[in-house]
Amino acid sequence: MKPLFYFFALLVLAACTAQVQPELKLAVDEKLAAERSTELVCKEPGKAGCAIGSPLLDLGKKNVLENRHHAALLEVGEYSLKARVHLIRAATHSIEFQNFLFRRDETGGLIMHELVQAAKRGVRVRVLFDQLFTVSELDYLAGLALGHNNFEVRLYNPVFNKAKTSKSSMLGSVACCFTKTNQRMHNKLQVVDGVVGLTGGRNIADRYFDFDTDYNFKDREVLVYGSVAAEMSSSFDLFWNSEITHEIGYLRDVATLLLEPDFSSVDHFEVPARLESLLDETKDRSIMGRLFVDSAHPVDSVEYYFDHPHGSEDDQDEQADITSSLHTTLAAAENSVVIQSPYLVLSKRSRNLFKALREKNPDIDLLFSTNSLAATDAFSAYSATHKHKKHYINTLGFKVYEFQPYASNAPDFFPRMPLLITEKKQGVSSGLVPGVGPNPALEMPGPRTGLHAKSFVVDGRVSMVGSHNLDPRGEGFNTENGVIIDDLAFAQELERYIRKDIEPQNSWVAAMKPAGLPVLGKLNGVMESVSRTLPIFDIWPYRSTTVYELIPGATPVSPGQPGFYENYRPVGSFPEVISSKRRWQVILISSFMGFITPIL
Repeated sequence: MKPLFYFFALLVLAACTAQVQPELKLAVDEKLAAERSTELVCKEPGKAGCAIGSPLLDLGKKNVLENRHHAALLEVGEYSLKARVHLIRAATHSIEFQNFLFRRDETGGLIMHELVQAAKRGVRVRVLFDQLFTVSELDYLAGLALGHNNFEVRLYNPVFNKAKTSKSSMLGSVACCFTKTNQRMHNKLQVVDGVVGLTGGRNIADRYFDFDTDYNFKDREVLVYGSVAAEMSSSFDLFWNSEITHEIGYLRDVATLLLEPDFSSVDHFEVPARLESLLDETKDRSIMGRLFVDSAHPVDSVEYYFDHPHGSEDDQDEQADITSSLHTTLAAAENSVVIQSPYLVLSKRSRNLFKALREKNPDIDLLFSTNSLAATDAFSAYSATHKHKKHYINTLGFKVYEFQPYASNAPDFFPRMPLLITEKKQGVSSGLVPGVGPNPALEMPGPRTGLHAKSFVVDGRVSMVGSHNLDPRGEGFNTENGVIIDDLAFAQELERYIRKDIEPQNSWVAAMKPAGLPVLGKLNGVMESVSRTLPIFDIWPYRSTTVYELIPGATPVSPGQPGFYENYRPVGSFPEVISSKRRWQVILISSFMGFITPIL
């Protein structure tokens, strides 16, 4: 036992004392000064190697001058990639790029390559990722550190001040500093030239842009044109300059490689064949204008909200707490709240908010679009949904819709679906992603899909699009960001998208089981409710809820309305989940590990 004890003690000590050594930083600075490129490929604006013209930037600049705003929803991942690359290629002086997760697959590699090329044109490019879920290939990161004098990558809250986190390092960090290790930057934004901003739910990997042949997310972002983009840049600066943000070259493992005498940066990126047509379209002003300018709404109001970096002076300021801003907006609802989030895991604070809304207006329509177990990427989070489902439906009065892994309208949601099916047959793969695990549902010709969008609409008028999952992790551990837009036309479009997702061919509906014998039914309900409140030993076996699907040819009816049970048939708590292991994992976590809900 003693060797094991000493091992963990050393890990804890390392976690608490890991610092960037001044002599290491000095040596890295000398290496970067000597070997970072300063050459610019753009010799004359408008010529080869320079920025392309952009109707998006034109609209952004016009709105700044006229003190107006436009906003355009990005529902399709492939289109989001087009918008991102086009804006990077059009940038003339600055790009701020912030995200939670970066993966060096085809789309991630493309985006990073384009950012480096922008720097070589003379654009100041700053890239900021959360360290824990970002690529940890040290040679790649060291190469980025040497990329160009106009290009810099930093990582937020690195464990042990290293880019790569081993299992033992993670264990030591959790043992030493559980709260600090869990404090992650979940913000997502891209700002170009201070006039166009992009924010929402997408991380940077194939599965967020409809290029993964195994699993893709139906996600959402919003392009905003106008002065709010400068506010987004200001929020970026706070994270960029945070004490817990570090330049990749100073991280101990990257620095060790970077300082090797024979190490040099070489850009090996080659455009994958299946991305070539997309890149061609990004150069076409008419296509970019039609997709992202013609679809933009002139909006009445855009407010940008963000949490401050952990440990900053404003970290505990309620005015700088995005959750408080979102709750204030939700609490003003009078008629309806339509929410979409990949995880139905509400904190006590949120449950109290919706309880108060229900008490204030018993007829308010509360709708929640989320993942089924078969569709989700996080079965542990779904365990919390399973545990509290009766409370959400019966007590709070939510209409809960669970997205199917192979929605009938998937070809509409993912225009690349026919190509994805062909690519899957050809063996094209983005590789396994840690944490997602094998497919628990049936294998189909096309990829499995799940929701990843984080949005809501209040009273058909006020909208939120951002990074917040409306869960305890977003409230207590992660930093988040997003926009709240007060505009009727924008809200109507967003709500149409969400309501399309919950149509019977795309989502199942979770509802109470029909009432049985009065005494036994009431007793079961009481026991289930009591068991739900226990952080462990929630072992009452009889659930009052299940999942339903529309009977073919029947008329859709909302849960609680007359005729619901005649038109819908039960399909069990976990429809289309063929993995018994996955079902038991959910049951065991919900029964014995309810206390971990805040960090799921």
